[in-house]
Amino acid sequence: MATIKTPSSRTGAVPSSTTRASRSPRWRAGLGSAPGQYDIWLLVIVAALIGLGLVMVFSASFTQANRFFDQPTYYLLRQLRWVLLGALAMAGLALFDYHHLRNLSLLMMAGTVLMLLAVLIFGVESLGSRRHLFGTSVQPSELAKLTIIIYIAYWLSSKGSRLKAISDGLAPFAVLLGMVALLIVLQPDIDTTALIVFTALLMFFVAGADGKQLAVILGIALLTFLLVATRFSYASQRVDDYMSFLRDPTLGSDQMQSVMQALARGGLIGAGLGTGESQVQLPFTDSIFAVIGFELGFVGALSVVLLFGAFALRGLRIALRCADPFGQILGIGVTTWITLQAFLNMGVNLGVLPFSGLTLPFISYGGSSLLACMAGVGVLLSISRYGASQKAPAAQAALATPRGAGGDYASLTLGGRNWRARLPHFGRARSARSVRSAGSQRSAHSRSIGGTRAGSASFTVKSASAPRAGELSRRVTRAKRTIARKTGASRRKPSANSAAGQRIPRRR
Repeated sequence: MATIKTPSSRTGAVPSSTTRASRSPRWRAGLGSAPGQYDIWLLVIVAALIGLGLVMVFSASFTQANRFFDQPTYYLLRQLRWVLLGALAMAGLALFDYHHLRNLSLLMMAGTVLMLLAVLIFGVESLGSRRHLFGTSVQPSELAKLTIIIYIAYWLSSKGSRLKAISDGLAPFAVLLGMVALLIVLQPDIDTTALIVFTALLMFFVAGADGKQLAVILGIALLTFLLVATRFSYASQRVDDYMSFLRDPTLGSDQMQSVMQALARGGLIGAGLGTGESQVQLPFTDSIFAVIGFELGFVGALSVVLLFGAFALRGLRIALRCADPFGQILGIGVTTWITLQAFLNMGVNLGVLPFSGLTLPFISYGGSSLLACMAGVGVLLSISRYGASQKAPAAQAALATPRGAGGDYASLTLGGRNWRARLPHFGRARSARSVRSAGSQRSAHSRSIGGTRAGSASFTVKSASAPRAGELSRRVTRAKRTIARKTGASRRKPSANSAAGQRIPRRR
């Protein structure tokens, strides 16, 4: 038997990228070629926010650092160390293919639950709460935001059309979310709990949850928060202070009044850097937005709002351009978490919401919060590179399909006539799978009429679930018989002028 030599074997050419990828070690599977590119504008926005944060942390903390530690740059240097650690985490996650996070999601979720339990047992108590490990260096609830979003995105994307069923959608989602929320509420940290719950509910809505189920979960969440607000003294005190502030701004808490006075005195261009530290309580943590308004004025505060608005647009754009539902839900979840936390912090400083302990992402002093937010940006960058739908390879398309999914998924879109849709045909009876199956049947029917043999028509059936496999198989069998009967009767007999055995297709 003759041996055919390929060009690479004759000339000694370098094997193709596919061959190299198949021979590469398993640990390099997530670092291969990608169809898209990194979102540079997202990097620019995040870099601008981090740079502004470093300047404002130093401006708001140097007096206190010099007084207590005899080192004006004490808090700035600590924040710089967390920036470097966050940059490493962001770069690592940006290089890592986000599809492989599905395989790690269960392990990450288990580690998150163990950390939250460790806080309740071994955590350091400060101001009536247990939120930190290893002194006051690590706050697990901040890191839990990202890991919970990753697991929920995997869980929702694996359900498909079964998400609308109570037994597969509402019940397990409520149990999962309630377990995590309970561990954080017991610290107690109601602000972080509310942020995680509302982010998860938005992801549930985007994934195609039934409106009635969503209303039930939302009602339960609101009743739970009202109950918690009345049971915990510090939460009820914040609500009472806020209601007093609404009735008479002069009767609000000292922290609320100092924040409002700082924003009012800032004016258009502010009082200048380094002059707002003594005006605001907690100047470089929870109330740093008020310090920005005082030192940089309305222009500086508006710039921060615009930067976070641009961050939200870039994050949604990355999610909309993603080719698989896991990346879409994950991108929306990370974008919602960071953007919602930012606007909640700014709303508190503007007197729109009761005072909370949420930090301003990328700007406020706090290592755990900064590390978690920068890691979330790394996930978004990975989605922008590995989730692009323009030139997705076959291996990535296979990897993007959730195992055991209850149905296929369409792309998330806000354009055209589907502008109201969350995930178009996500979890509906007429899914993208049924449209593709109908198209393949029509093309097979056309080929058979054109002269192909009726018995050679092939059909591929992908059942939405195991119980429906038999019914779909019977339908396809009947369709084959119908096509064979019609096409076999429509062929003409060969005439004398035609070649022997040649079949002439019937004219349409």
